[in-house]
Amino acid sequence: MPIADPTKITISKLEAAQRQLKTAIGLWFAGGDPVSIHSLAYAAYEIVHAVSKRLNPGRRDLLFDSRTVIDKHRAEFNLLLKKHANFFKHGNRPEEETIEFPTVTSDLFVIFSIIGLSTCRVPQTDYEAAFLTWIQVHNPDFLTDQGRKMLTETLSVEALQEIRLLSKEEFLQVVLTAKARTRQEANTLGALRESGIR
Repeated sequence: MPIADPTKITISKLEAAQRQLKTAIGLWFAGGDPVSIHSLAYAAYEIVHAVSKRLNPGRRDLLFDSRTVIDKHRAEFNLLLKKHANFFKHGNRPEEETIEFPTVTSDLFVIFSIIGLSTCRVPQTDYEAAFLTWIQVHNPDFLTDQGRKMLTETLSVEALQEIRLLSKEEFLQVVLTAKARTRQEANTLGALRESGIR
């Protein structure tokens, strides 16, 4: 058996995207640099979009091929979406020295990366769940009536008010801790069932 080279890793496209996304989300919760967040979220989305399109050719529910955009305007729409990421990664246009960057666009790339990973049947990470939960808790107007109902069925009004007072960093830690505890409890129950105790 060959010895593994510690200076190399083997990674799939979707694993790379999910790592970029996790780092972007971690920076987002930590109040990190918005340009880095956007660059990572966009890079993750580009991969997810391409793989999702290859695996599900008929789907058109991600940003670059959304059915909500008229086909004759799609190229213009996509250029607008890609504008900031392209500015951040290319230095070949000296006439473009500065750009106005609405940082909220990074949130779109994070959200649609998560949706795209789901369509590729990639299990959601705790960081992805934390991001979506933050958006749901702090922007309930983004949700459908069914989404708002699910949120209020899961959390009491008092719990929602307490959660909204947490900083982003505190919120992330609460979600990560809760997810780890849930997994630990499930593992313990599974072990008990296997041993015949329960």
